Amino acid sequence: MTVHKRKESAPGKQYESLSSAVYERLRHEIVWGVIRPGSILSLRKLAEELSVGLMPVRDALHRLAADELVEVRPRAATRVVPISIERITEMFEVRTRLESLAGRLATAHLTVPDLRRLADYQQKLERAGARGHAEGWHKWNQEFHLLIFRKCGNALLQRMTQNLWDRNVRLFTARVVTQAAFRNRRSAEHRQIIKALERRDPDAVEAAYLHHMVHSGAETIAFLRTLISQRSNGSDLRTQGGGPIPTSVKKRGSPRDGSLSLARDKGRGIDLEQSRD
Repeated sequence: MTVHKRKESAPGKQYESLSSAVYERLRHEIVWGVIRPGSILSLRKLAEELSVGLMPVRDALHRLAADELVEVRPRAATRVVPISIERITEMFEVRTRLESLAGRLATAHLTVPDLRRLADYQQKLERAGARGHAEGWHKWNQEFHLLIFRKCGNALLQRMTQNLWDRNVRLFTARVVTQAAFRNRRSAEHRQIIKALERRDPDAVEAAYLHHMVHSGAETIAFLRTLISQRSNGSDLRTQGGGPIPTSVKKRGSPRDGSLSLARDKGRGIDLEQSRD
């Protein structure tokens, strides 16, 4: 049997654009904490708040479920996945070893133009950090690391590191970059990685990368523990107001420096709903 594809109409394209806009808006707000981890998501409330129909919101929620950002369960409330310290700890344990290896292997493959590009990304993230633009810092930080992964010369390792990076962001770890002290320490560690790469010293690159990942992981986990412990009581959906959504996503501005301090908590496996994986 031959399946004939239906030619998409202009209204169909408009709906697809609207559905994507709803998805991008909600994804952005979940990743950056505007919608809190563990929040219950009401289909009707979201539709009203965004001034759209139910179907674009329903489609967006299913896409977010595929991204592992929300849990959509039959005959049960849809909610944003809770923060799981245990999962984040496991993720950093794996990322630390794989990314350090990728850095070591990339030492022999990064060209002089590649090193210039790394230095350019570093300058851009430092400028974004100096302006307090957490999203800009995060963007250039990601470009910095992905370039190294692409140059590791091992296709399997490249796929694994990139996949883990994507999963890491979905575990709400991006929110730690709202902290200026965190950004400054990571930027200084980047400079040490660049220096080791310029010397073509794989041992030094691996050591600098290990130092970078161990400290980044520890501070991220400490920050998220503090975030959990300081969560205010109540079940409000958002930390900020909503508003109608156009066919193109309108974000509420880049996250800037937060006020939470890094404090270590010796508890394990805590999430916002006190649930377990």
